[in-house]
Amino acid sequence: MSLYSIAAVFVLAGAATAKVSTNITVPVSVSAAVDIFDIAPIISNADATAFIQNLTRQGNNLTTAAFVEAENISGMYNISTQFCMPSSDPPEHPTLQILTHEVGFDRTYWDLAYDGFNYSYIDVATDEQKYLTLSYDSLGIGNSTHGDPVNEIQADKVIHVGHSFGSVQTYGLPDAFHTLSDGIVLTGFSLNSSFMPLFLIGGNFVQANLNQPFRFGSILPSSGSTTEEVAAAFRKPLDHAKVEDILAEYDLIDYVAGLEDPEERVAYADGYITNSNTGANQFLFFGPSGRYDPGIVIYAEETKQAIAPGEFLTLGGSSSASAFAGPVLVLTGSNDLPFCGGDCYATGNPKLPSIPAAVVEAFPKVPTGDFAAIIQPETGHGINLHYNATGAYNVIGDFLAAKGLASTYAKVPRWSCTECKISQESV
Repeated sequence: MSLYSIAAVFVLAGAATAKVSTNITVPVSVSAAVDIFDIAPIISNADATAFIQNLTRQGNNLTTAAFVEAENISGMYNISTQFCMPSSDPPEHPTLQILTHEVGFDRTYWDLAYDGFNYSYIDVATDEQKYLTLSYDSLGIGNSTHGDPVNEIQADKVIHVGHSFGSVQTYGLPDAFHTLSDGIVLTGFSLNSSFMPLFLIGGNFVQANLNQPFRFGSILPSSGSTTEEVAAAFRKPLDHAKVEDILAEYDLIDYVAGLEDPEERVAYADGYITNSNTGANQFLFFGPSGRYDPGIVIYAEETKQAIAPGEFLTLGGSSSASAFAGPVLVLTGSNDLPFCGGDCYATGNPKLPSIPAAVVEAFPKVPTGDFAAIIQPETGHGINLHYNATGAYNVIGDFLAAKGLASTYAKVPRWSCTECKISQESV
């Protein structure tokens, strides 16, 4: 995004009482070399299960086995973005945070509407820390262009913030574009991928457009009716036998998701997958019971996004060492499943304080004082979904400000390990 585009956003945003946000669809010309994989088409829930079985089977590297060739692709794609700025006193010399979400979510992961936006990372980053933020739906997800599910701003300073798969992408970004980032934040991340099968199996992944037919736009296999026709049928006397068949096949929360809000409908082709239900969502993204609002589990399930299998096939594609020399913060929940196996302190090495702490070895050019690995207590993989989420947001803001990456009006704290402790009741 050009500096002129940001200025235009300021004008378009106008006056507001909270953060000022504008949704923008950005056409992007993409030309890149991508890996082409030969896997069986995923057109049913059984196919989705078979894919995960092959991906997690001991001794079987599906990424290598299914690889065909690297191919150059190009085309125009629409990327759905949200640009936000402070509601008052916008900084004269702004620092921009570019936010990359994880699999199973879209850009709203950074701006959760649950409980009056009390869990919103963007609210804290803009109105409290005076950053500009740009969040976006990854290609193929949400309101961005949907490609093949397998194969396919300018400011004074720029910080890239990622979560989970978004952190994997952020980690590799400085090697491809050496001067693009002034600092990076990797949340829900480590370089240990040995626990990923727990995540893949625990999700009980199924075909997305069968799991939430009203949101993801499938045709019901039992009747051949479109979702609009099925919605109309709800106004007629119910056939109890058909209702029992539906409830046997779907989690009710998933089946009715999007029924009352057709604007939330996103049509996904066969091949996109998603976790099966609220139980799977809790297993994948949440920490110990009592450390999160039970209602937010349902919210996360109702607002989840589909996943392209190609994302799982390329999770191990990050480079082993980075040429990046700027400040790096790693912040991971103590009970993170995919990157810590549920216990980030179980390192097996008394000299290694946590599994994410080993990430420092991948940044040999970062000065000792410019790297920090923070473990957020009593928190699972989905950091932003827990009671202490805003505590993590403040740790991120304090670290960046202490490293000279604050916007003009942000308070600059002294960074030390004593500030790494996060309150359990921050939200």
